[in-house]
Amino acid sequence: MRNPLIPDILAFLRDHPEGIEEYDLLKALKAKHPMLSKLAEDQNLLLFRQHFLIMNALYQLKNSLWVEEQITLNITGMRVNLQYAPPEATSDCTTLSDSHDAKLGAYYMDWDEYVNTDKDAVEQLLQSFYNGIATIDERKDALKTLALHVDFIDDKDAIKRQYRKLARDAHPDRGGDPERFISLRQAYECLMHALI
Repeated sequence: MRNPLIPDILAFLRDHPEGIEEYDLLKALKAKHPMLSKLAEDQNLLLFRQHFLIMNALYQLKNSLWVEEQITLNITGMRVNLQYAPPEATSDCTTLSDSHDAKLGAYYMDWDEYVNTDKDAVEQLLQSFYNGIATIDERKDALKTLALHVDFIDDKDAIKRQYRKLARDAHPDRGGDPERFISLRQAYECLMHALI
């Protein structure tokens, strides 16, 4: 299915030759297509669907621009931009199916991923993301910073109590060490995000 956002995305890319961030692209698309704000009631699912629709359009566009025009569409985590290659350079380029981001493109071009992803699936995606950020070693280091035994790695209440106790003493407003206070907060955030 051809994504209906493609013409507008192409227009935005043309208007921003330096590139555009996905967030700015989403804002511009929502202004033109209010239905993008009504894709789901759950906020996380809404963001997933908005992101998926944009990425689907970008990967469809990436493939067709290259095949039809030998124009490269660069899609990175921070910026999307068109790159016009000189004719002699086009022989070195590849189609989407041969590129390093083929797996990502295949995911976003599969409408079943959009249709079959519900609120619970998005929660699992977020949980795996948070767990992936904090490795077990980082979590153990965070426990040491909070002076907690490894048995408390999954005890949200114990982590919260210990953090509050230590943070109160280390708070700069109470004459504590600002660096210690920040390290306690980082440890707390690391552990709590892993438990979301």
